[in-house]
Amino acid sequence: MRLKYTTDVSIGLTTFYLKITGFWLAVNRVRECFRSVAVIYTAFTVLFCLGIQIRGLYFCWADFTISTFIACNAVGLVMNFSKLFLVFIQKKKFLQLIRFMQKNFWHSNYDFYEKRIVASVKKMCTYLVCTFSFFSQFTVVSYCIRPAISNVGKNESDRALIFPMWLDLPLSKTPYFEITYVIQALSLYQSGVSYLCFDNIFSIMCLHAAGQFRILQYRMTNIHKVKNLYEDNENSNKDVLYLSDVCVAAFRECIRQHQILIEFCKIVDEVFRVIMLLQVLTFSMLVCLAGYQLFLVDLNVPMRISIIFFLSANMCQLWMFTYSCDTMTRESLRVAVAAYEAPWIYLPMDKFGKIIRKDLQIVIMRSRKACQVTACQFFAVSLETYTRIMSTAMSYFTLLKQGSIDPADT
Repeated sequence: MRLKYTTDVSIGLTTFYLKITGFWLAVNRVRECFRSVAVIYTAFTVLFCLGIQIRGLYFCWADFTISTFIACNAVGLVMNFSKLFLVFIQKKKFLQLIRFMQKNFWHSNYDFYEKRIVASVKKMCTYLVCTFSFFSQFTVVSYCIRPAISNVGKNESDRALIFPMWLDLPLSKTPYFEITYVIQALSLYQSGVSYLCFDNIFSIMCLHAAGQFRILQYRMTNIHKVKNLYEDNENSNKDVLYLSDVCVAAFRECIRQHQILIEFCKIVDEVFRVIMLLQVLTFSMLVCLAGYQLFLVDLNVPMRISIIFFLSANMCQLWMFTYSCDTMTRESLRVAVAAYEAPWIYLPMDKFGKIIRKDLQIVIMRSRKACQVTACQFFAVSLETYTRIMSTAMSYFTLLKQGSIDPADT
């Protein structure tokens, strides 16, 4: 049967971002070379921005306010480069996951109810991906526009770059200022794209896997409606509740689909488990530092807008990957309930009836072990992880607020 492929906004946008960073399928030698160049360029731009932040942290260490702002940017860039490095190591498995989704998830060969499930999944993916992309991209834009606004009315010697360079060079003079500004803007944009693309595709993988588990539940529960799949069966017009051999064939097809989904979730965990651990460890720090800059530091309007977008992007990113993992975990557990609700009680106790009952027991036992993404196998990522990270961030913020109070004020 030929598959009819469909697409949506979330998949198209994420594909565009992954192609820019060089982590997409290459169908010929030219695109493979372009992909290699894009990966090198992305890594170079992230390291360039990270080097600027580390150098700035060295020169501004005495100023607590500026150093916390630079540290906030540096932590995000360190996590960004770590994701690039870890996905590059697992690139073969990562591309394997994309090929699998193209072949098995992103097509339209579903019945009416299954299409509704896929449509709801696409709607949620579009909502999450577009929201996170909006805040991430506007963070980059606000960082680029902020110095341009502050430079209005200033002399040539007083112009500010996106990030100070602290070099003994005439970078404020024309044309060095314009060249440096463009280089920083391009590097910052590429870093922003690489920051969001892997979280976008990860959420799409988890949510579509959850959708496939829902489709599997529907097929198991309605296994007596499979007669259209066996048009050559001479009894296709009869009630298939009494065609135990047909039900066994259909149920085994569901078992194969279940096994494929379990293997898919296993590979997703292998590719992203270390990334999840790094994000869980660093998000509390990022939210804390951004919150300190927003609520405890007297900032000008452009800087405050940049911090608001940065904090919103991090909150959205945290919600996106924890919600996706939690949804996939819950839907994988519900397969056991769907298998038990299959109309097996109406089947006769013949050879095929006994086989399907035995297979059903195995499916229920296996479904009690959830398919989940772990933080390097320390714990499973879920919505509970979101609340724990936010609680930790608030604790850090309270300590940082108390430590920043001048004793003379008390």
